[in-house]
Amino acid sequence: MNMTVAQTQRLAVSPYARRLARERDLPLSTLRGSGPGGRILAADVLSFVAISTHDIPPAAAPTIAAPRIAAFAASITLGALKDLLGAIEVLGKSLDFDEILLRAVGRAFAEVSDAAKGGAMALELAGRQAVFATVPEMPLTSLRAVRRAVLTDNRDDADKPAVLSLQLLPASDIRPLAMPLLPGRAMRLTISINTAGDHAECLLTIDAASVDETAAVAWFATLKSAIEHPLRLFV
Repeated sequence: MNMTVAQTQRLAVSPYARRLARERDLPLSTLRGSGPGGRILAADVLSFVAISTHDIPPAAAPTIAAPRIAAFAASITLGALKDLLGAIEVLGKSLDFDEILLRAVGRAFAEVSDAAKGGAMALELAGRQAVFATVPEMPLTSLRAVRRAVLTDNRDDADKPAVLSLQLLPASDIRPLAMPLLPGRAMRLTISINTAGDHAECLLTIDAASVDETAAVAWFATLKSAIEHPLRLFV
């Protein structure tokens, strides 16, 4: 006779304990009885199961890498730009700050190529985005025509690739301190012109995992210089 079977037959086990052990697929030989003469009781089965479950370590929670976000702020003087736009208006032409800004963004990408690969940017509009290929050589008149055509179109380019998204906030004396990145954008530039119209408070937010911080600072400084010395954007 098999020794294991013989040993099981000699064990003193209550009927209820035997049924519990069978339901749990638990060999009686692994149990120690606490009843008279070492009889295995239902409590012995339940106690063994509870201890075994407690000893199983909980599953490790998945590790989620936190995004590496960096942000830089700057105040840009708009006096020279206001004077220049005023002089252009006297000549019977007009340009908006948005168009000058698009040109300045393209020029900054051209001069600081390490800031990001490519140079396409997304202009954030009401509930949608319009992606521009920021070519610094594009004449301002052409850029103006492209931008104004986009404003009359309802297409949303949120799924198109772009390095940077640009958000122009309503004029206010409240400066932005923190802004989240938009999906698929490694950089976000948020600009708020003060109520007097002579300064722009700017916040550049970047994904530091994909954009070098030093290059981003150089790009931001180039953009600031281009807006504060706007004549260079016309050549």
